[in-house]
Amino acid sequence: MSEFVLVIIVTMGLGKEPSSFEIRLPKATYKQCIRDSKTYVFPYKEIHKVISIKTRCEKVIGNPKQLNNGKFI
Repeated sequence: MSEFVLVIIVTMGLGKEPSSFEIRLPKATYKQCIRDSKTYVFPYKEIHKVISIKTRCEKVIGNPKQLNNGKFI
């Protein structure tokens, strides 16, 4: 069971209002989460002018039944 989640926030500014979405990747330890947050590289470097990437680590909060079903907060 993962105790931390690496959150990658991708914001695309092609229209009048930017669109954002999150990618959540489970990590076993805080150290691993922080390391991965600092080293994450968006694979499409040629479009970085219209896309913003931010990363952060969050501690998983929830009861064991929710965590086992892949549902966490």
